[in-house]
Amino acid sequence: MQKVRLRRLPVTSPPIPAGGGRIQSPAGELAQIVNGGTYRFLAYLEFRPDAARPRGNHYHVHKTETLYVISGRLRAVFRDLDSGERTELTIEAGDAVTVEPRCAHVYFALEHAQAVELADTPYDPGDTHPCDVLGAG
Repeated sequence: MQKVRLRRLPVTSPPIPAGGGRIQSPAGELAQIVNGGTYRFLAYLEFRPDAARPRGNHYHVHKTETLYVISGRLRAVFRDLDSGERTELTIEAGDAVTVEPRCAHVYFALEHAQAVELADTPYDPGDTHPCDVLGAG
């Protein structure tokens, strides 16, 4: 699907490659998700497998967002609103998924998970449009 890009950040040794990577040491993990660019939005998200509802089930007209999974595993479902194409991925710790505008998305926790979301535009509640990703609308 053209509106979704998944990067699996490699576990590496210094120096971290240009595309990002993860260094694991006795002090803990360092993950370089992006390097360069201007980011104006950053949020922490927790996903609970026992939650009554998944996270997402919406799309954005303007915003491109990247979700980086810190821990756990998620079932991610995406639907391109222009082509109707749908795809499903299992994303896990170390994965960064970028979702472009007009691509509806929903995330289901397969286990307790943590992630950060970043975007190059500030949060605009008017650019979040409900959408039943698994249904027709």
